[in-house]
Order: sequence, then structure tokens, then C-alpha cells
Amino acid sequence: MKNMNNKIQYTNAMRTIVTKAVCGRAVQTCQTTVYINPKENVEPNRVLGCTIKKAKIKEKNFEGSPKKSIQIRIDGEFELHVWYEVDGDTTVAKSNLKFSEIVPVETLESENYAEDEFFNKHITAWISKEPVFLGSMIVNKAGAPKIAIQVEYELGVEIMGEVKINVLSYTLDKKNKQDGNSTSENGDNVDYDDVD
Repeated sequence: MKNMNNKIQYTNAMRTIVTKAVCGRAVQTCQTTVYINPKENVEPNRVLGCTIKKAKIKEKNFEGSPKKSIQIRIDGEFELHVWYEVDGDTTVAKSNLKFSEIVPVETLESENYAEDEFFNKHITAWISKEPVFLGSMIVNKAGAPKIAIQVEYELGVEIMGEVKINVLSYTLDKKNKQDGNSTSENGDNVDYDDVD
């Protein structure tokens, strides 16, 4: 039988694994008011409706270099159609509008990603909620009638980068062969004198 008093000896070592991982992620709801010029600068009687489509992101870049979080500027655009009434007639105004938002992203502690050009190539941004029409108002701006449209949308951002993971690994100490003991295939030390 096997000698149960023998102890398996292991040696350990610290290994470092370098891999790509998500270093920060954020989602932010944004609201903005855009102004539409009515045709021929006439003053609309009322706004009948609004549709927003073709929303897309054009650019995403680091903004500044804070310590505990970084700012990602997301630039994009969408197409807006507004129906309004002027003296009983319905008119449609179409406009391509741009937006620019800064989304703060919490990152791993003691890292300063904003100064590393590597991370500038690994920003992923998306529109997680398409722009929706919240309300409208006819206003006078700079002496001319305007249609103010309130829009809401949601932006998401993710930062991918290289991270280092320290792993403690164990291996069987092959030098632990004493008193004629041998190591079996499963790693147990066997004293063959005790085997019947």
C-alpha cells in the first residue's frame, strides 16, 4: 500500500499574462435642443410632428487627460424632419444636424489611458438609444421665428486596451525524491518498500 505520510511538494512562480480587455465602459443619456428655420422666415401657427432618422457616429476621441476617469468626445449627426402649419397650409422643413457630447468613463485605478496613443485606436462608441422627439416650441431667436425641437438619445462607449494579469502558477517539485521514493504518473510519491 502507499505511504500516506508522504507529502507532494510544489514550487510556485508568478506569471504575467498580457491580453486585451475592456478597461472602461459607460452609457450616457443626452438631451439637446435644436433650432429649425421655417421657410421664408414665416412664423408657424403650430408644429404638427417630427421624425428623426439616419443617426450615426462620425468621430470619437479622447478629451483632456484627467486622473481617475477619462472623457470621450463623441461627434455624430442625424436627419430631422419637422411638419408645421402656416395659415392652414402644411410645410415640411428638413435639416441635417450635428451633435457633440462628452461621455466620462471610469477606468482602472492608477492608469492614465488618455496619454497613451495605443488606446486612441481602441475606442468603440455606439448609439444605444436612437434619437427621439420629446417636444417642440415656436420661439423668437435673434429677431427671427424658429422652431425649437427637444431631442433625447443615448450614447455608449467602451475602451479596449492591453492589461497585465498576474497569475500564481504551481508545478510539481521534481527534486523531491528522497530515500528511494519515485514519483508516480499522477504526481504521488510512492515508497515501493511499503507496497505488498
